[in-house]
Amino acid sequence: MRHDVSKKGRGRLMRWIIIVVLVLVALAVAWMLLHPSNAGDRTKLDRPFTSAERQTLDTVDVTADQLAQAACTGGAQCWIAVNGVVYDLGSSPAWKDGSHHGVRAGTDATEDFVRSGHGRRILEKLPVVGRYRP
Repeated sequence: MRHDVSKKGRGRLMRWIIIVVLVLVALAVAWMLLHPSNAGDRTKLDRPFTSAERQTLDTVDVTADQLAQAACTGGAQCWIAVNGVVYDLGSSPAWKDGSHHGVRAGTDATEDFVRSGHGRRILEKLPVVGRYRP
């Protein structure tokens, strides 16, 4: 007795194969997004500064109290400190409520940044406010 696979049966099999492949690809992409390759990489903290940024870092000190007041609330500035540098988040829509991925503005976010999937380019895009001197 011989079993011939009908065209209809082959079509169903191909659809299932395509579905399985798409699900596997989606899972792989989700894994990469949730576990970025640079999470935990401290070298992303070492970023170059322009001469204007270096001038700001050499002349403007931000205290812990000043940083804490810059929490994006009530019209206040919106700052975070990362690796001893205070950055202005005011132009970033992601920080409009004073928080982004559980990180609060007005804090030293160095360790949060290291754990994140954000790279050095994120810091390079943010305006430098000054040197953090807690």
